[in-house]
Amino acid sequence: MSTGITETLFNAQTMMDTYAETTIAFGHDAIDQLSAHIMLNGYSTVMLVTGGESVKLCGAFRVFLQSPLFGKLELNMPRFENVPPEPDTACVRAIVRELEQEQPDAVIAVGGGSVMDAAKAALLSWQTGIDIDGLFGKEVASSRFPKRDVKRILAVPTTAGTGSEVTCYSNIIDEKTGVKKLIADPAILPLFAAVEPVFTVSAPENLTRVTAFDALVHAIESLLNFNGCRQHPEVEKWAVQAIRMIVPALPKVLNMPENEEERAELSAAATLAGMSIRMSPTALPHLLSFSFCGKAPHGAAVAALLPHFWKFYLKEEQVQRQTMLLSGIFPGSTPEEVIKSYIKFIESCGGTVHPGVLTETGTEMIDKLAEDAAQNPVKLESAPRKIRPDECGPVFHDVLDDVWSK
Repeated sequence: MSTGITETLFNAQTMMDTYAETTIAFGHDAIDQLSAHIMLNGYSTVMLVTGGESVKLCGAFRVFLQSPLFGKLELNMPRFENVPPEPDTACVRAIVRELEQEQPDAVIAVGGGSVMDAAKAALLSWQTGIDIDGLFGKEVASSRFPKRDVKRILAVPTTAGTGSEVTCYSNIIDEKTGVKKLIADPAILPLFAAVEPVFTVSAPENLTRVTAFDALVHAIESLLNFNGCRQHPEVEKWAVQAIRMIVPALPKVLNMPENEEERAELSAAATLAGMSIRMSPTALPHLLSFSFCGKAPHGAAVAALLPHFWKFYLKEEQVQRQTMLLSGIFPGSTPEEVIKSYIKFIESCGGTVHPGVLTETGTEMIDKLAEDAAQNPVKLESAPRKIRPDECGPVFHDVLDDVWSK
């Protein structure tokens, strides 16, 4: 692994090396390291799962083809292409059918979080025989098959945001209800992540913005989840490091999209934030963002929702202490001032903290947020301030009514 070009990038890569959950290859030799992994494991059929044209525009296929090792492997590489930006249960079932036909030794997911999430869910469904509808929830497959050694995807992210390359989460839309649901299971942790920042250079401005927002909110929510932080001694360091990298890098990349050095900072930060939420998960802002599907980009939604639930969490003294860990990044002498600095940053990067602006709806949509949230109790239970499903409506209206629109 390269030592990088900045102190923050070097520190981030050092942290990646200590992550036991997934082997992470970062930088310009990441695909070569992935090729070596494939060779050493003797894979002969490797299925590629990809999105649309963006995977070709970013140069990922070209890098694959030019990799010396890939050229020598003589792999059978069937493809499942055109995973949509918001994959649903029908998409996952289609991938499962392809897996059944090809019987691959491994699956490489090349794309953003949606591609990786769909590949994770499909590979688990295929191996366990559990339909996707039966996998939603916490550790369903691992509980049913506690001793089964399942194959896990090899991930090649082409955006800098979701961190899905290092998490045990998959978000899939239930086609029957239209509600996005969560799979949380260590059985879908990627085995190998090849993070090549140059793949993100071709990302359009708004995609760069909202994926960076997603990574930023991942890191902040992970840090605020003080119960989750207790599960791993390094998670606070990972989260703070990710935030420290995103805040200076994002404005520079928005101003100069071809800046590969700052793109590397964002890619490393996204992976660190993914590592953080693996140990200390997100809660209410991410839960409510599920209802924004089709109405606003995910990263824009979580960025808008975060400050209001952050204030809601402040009644917990530990959240106040966790917040002040960010006072050197988001200036402020009180937790409330830190949150104001976060808001200023989001708006300076072209975002909004008013959810109604994103959705062009009135506060009646909050009832929909409450209805959908009740179907994903895992995140209600993991919030720094826990709420019951029957409390969602009153709490969400109390938090959001006055800030829904400008």
